[in-house]
Amino acid sequence: MEKVAIIEIDETNLKLLILDVEQGGYYNVFDRVTENIKLGKYVASEGIVPANKITETLTILKLFRKVCDSNKVNKVYSICTSFIRDAKNQKSFFDEIYNNTSFSFNVLSMDDEIKAVYSGVINYVDVPKGVIIDVEPNYTHIIHYNRRTLINVSTLNFGAVSLADKQMSYSDIIEMVKAELGKYDYLKTLDPETMFVGTGSTMISIGRLAKKVSHYPLDVDNNYVVSNTLFEAVFDKVKDLDLDKTQKLKGISQDRADTLVPGMSIVKAILDYLSVTSFSVSAGGIEEGLVYNYIVPETNEKPLSDMLTYSLETIRIFYDRPMSNTENVYNLAIILFKQLKVMHKLPRSYVKALRIAASMYDCGTRVNFENYSNYSFEIIVNSKLNGVSHKDLLLAGFACKFQNLDNVVLSEWIKYKDILTDEDLDAVRKLGVIIKLAASLDRSRSKKVVDICCDILGDSVIMKTIVSDNATFDIMQGMKVGADFKKILKKYLQII
Repeated sequence: MEKVAIIEIDETNLKLLILDVEQGGYYNVFDRVTENIKLGKYVASEGIVPANKITETLTILKLFRKVCDSNKVNKVYSICTSFIRDAKNQKSFFDEIYNNTSFSFNVLSMDDEIKAVYSGVINYVDVPKGVIIDVEPNYTHIIHYNRRTLINVSTLNFGAVSLADKQMSYSDIIEMVKAELGKYDYLKTLDPETMFVGTGSTMISIGRLAKKVSHYPLDVDNNYVVSNTLFEAVFDKVKDLDLDKTQKLKGISQDRADTLVPGMSIVKAILDYLSVTSFSVSAGGIEEGLVYNYIVPETNEKPLSDMLTYSLETIRIFYDRPMSNTENVYNLAIILFKQLKVMHKLPRSYVKALRIAASMYDCGTRVNFENYSNYSFEIIVNSKLNGVSHKDLLLAGFACKFQNLDNVVLSEWIKYKDILTDEDLDAVRKLGVIIKLAASLDRSRSKKVVDICCDILGDSVIMKTIVSDNATFDIMQGMKVGADFKKILKKYLQII
């Protein structure tokens, strides 16, 4: 394992991201530091990075250097977004940084930024045909893609910060944005199946405010779906607030709270112009895209083919205990799901939840081994699993939790009644038993049971195990699941 740092300078912040990186392009965030400095404002108004801001930048970057050294960082990637290209003293600015910190900065082009935004989104949310709305400080990108291929890109020369600095009214912003959108013919002929994805700090803030307004029970940003009706309710709530009240809103950045309404006004104009009924929020944006570009370089040419598999493998690498058997439990659970299909009668829509729950069946042991399934729910729903809907996260969490039927507490289930159904409750009970049985059949953690063939006879199920060695202990543990099996799947269990 090596430690890699990515240092980024953008219009408003200096950022340090330290990652643990394993072979194969798997990474985990080790630390993150963000310092607000607002260089873009001075470059836009004065055409240079002023001396006092150079001093401030150097002070912060020297501290970043100490953090990198103390954490034994092996490699540093230093990046600055394209705003700096307008600074007349760009070269002397970076020369001074290098002489004081040895950080050698690569300045992104606008095309580099757009590709990073696209990479961040396409590797975070499972939307095969979509339009990305990215409100940056000084620009707004509209990125149209289909089947993971870029088709059209439009960049509007204003963003949340630049419009906040101009102090334009939200109504004027909306009219201006709509006029700009009228210049792009492809926006008038989008396929009706096109879905919309929002990224960037403005969209994250919209999602968090929407969850608060709607009393949404799950505190997860990525893949949160905001209806246009809910967006309008949030916009109406904040559009006329003064700055003091805006700064008190929970879930938004306090550094530039004055940019919230201008940013939301841009979004409203786009939603109105394109008649958008809903959009998903992506927690992946330009920073995450840059991480993929450097840590998983193959995504420069082709996005991840299976985001969930990549996410689960990352969790396995960084969090599984020695002698982990999650891979084998997952394989056995899938076999049981297929073999018992005529009994459980669950559609394929539950397979994704089963994949997650079986792959993380014992994640609760990170908290406490005793009744570890009880602690699995919070770990799963708060895990970084890309390409997964909030419903699938909840189903997986409950399926893992319900390995122990004593953990079934209906008051907890009712909390998510707007996302889950009564049919889902029946499903996760069945999935919980299947996972518990799969885990029991590899209790020795030695992969002795390699396959299963089920005969369903009247009121009984006879499971014939195919083994690589003596599996008496695993079969004995599997038989202990018989009572739960009978309670949920309504048949007696016999394992041979």
